[in-house]
Amino acid sequence: MSLAADFGVTLTQHVLGNQAHHPGARGRFSALLTQIGVAGKLISAQVRRAGLIEVWGGTGETNVQGEKVQKLDRIANDTFVEVLRRSGCVAAMASEEEDALIPVEPAFSGDYVVAFDPLDGSSNIDVSVSIGTIFAIYPRRHPDRVGLDDILRPGREMVGAGYIVYGSATVLVYSAGRTVDCFTLDPSSGEFFLTRRAIRMPDRTKYLSINECNLPYWPDWVGPTLSAIKGRNDPDVRRVSARHIGSLVADFHRNLLTGGLFMYPVDRRTGRGKLRLLYECNPLAWLAEIAGGAASWGGGAILDRQPTGLHDRSGLVIGPAEDVALARRMMATHGDPEQG
Repeated sequence: MSLAADFGVTLTQHVLGNQAHHPGARGRFSALLTQIGVAGKLISAQVRRAGLIEVWGGTGETNVQGEKVQKLDRIANDTFVEVLRRSGCVAAMASEEEDALIPVEPAFSGDYVVAFDPLDGSSNIDVSVSIGTIFAIYPRRHPDRVGLDDILRPGREMVGAGYIVYGSATVLVYSAGRTVDCFTLDPSSGEFFLTRRAIRMPDRTKYLSINECNLPYWPDWVGPTLSAIKGRNDPDVRRVSARHIGSLVADFHRNLLTGGLFMYPVDRRTGRGKLRLLYECNPLAWLAEIAGGAASWGGGAILDRQPTGLHDRSGLVIGPAEDVALARRMMATHGDPEQG
């Protein structure tokens, strides 16, 4: 299919056209997705000007994850919060950069709760490598109040999820539960246009996305899993290659389109994973499953996992369903299921 086959269909037109699939949303779901697109445009503009306006580098702060806060992290977080706060669609937000749930004042309160990583891969900012925003959308549970129970729920209760990649182009990928669709920002018009419709993840792994330097610190099943997949290469034909950008959202986007397995297992030294369940694992797992792939934390599907806190971490294996199943078989064989 030509990437330009649907050129002319904007993000707003697309979400409005699918509004019938959310009959109880009264247009607010479509408005929310449109506002997320607005936030993405604003962040994209800041990313592209970062070196010129001296917003590279750190702020000197440390976030709730214990990581150094980059200047663009703060800009992206504040942009996302303010756009969604004023959208009239959101009752509360949870950000990877914030300690607590972010409530929205009653005058602007809406029907949804949004969890987001405002700038995934921020360690790559200063070297101009692709970074992105990841988001997950849940319906609020109670019309008269909002609390942690609105966001601390299994990923299967999402009604929408997606991400924005700021790279050679700015692309927005989202799903409302039926298909996964991709939009590309046209700088001349300032609009996101549909460029890939109903994406399906390839059935076989073409790329392995994993930092093998961490192999000594990972469970015993990881090595045999990698060996089994790399063993598909033979002397005459290379069927599997390594591709690891170091920005989860960028690695996932490439793998979604071309077929790849991303792995970030639990660290056996700490007994826990590194990636955030609410802000990274759940929304990408939602997209993977709708596109025909799968995602596991080791003890089961990511989307079935019950979070206990806003900043729970998890191991993650995500990609073609057959190879996620292969990893889980290796866990069982080596008696080394992940626990965190």
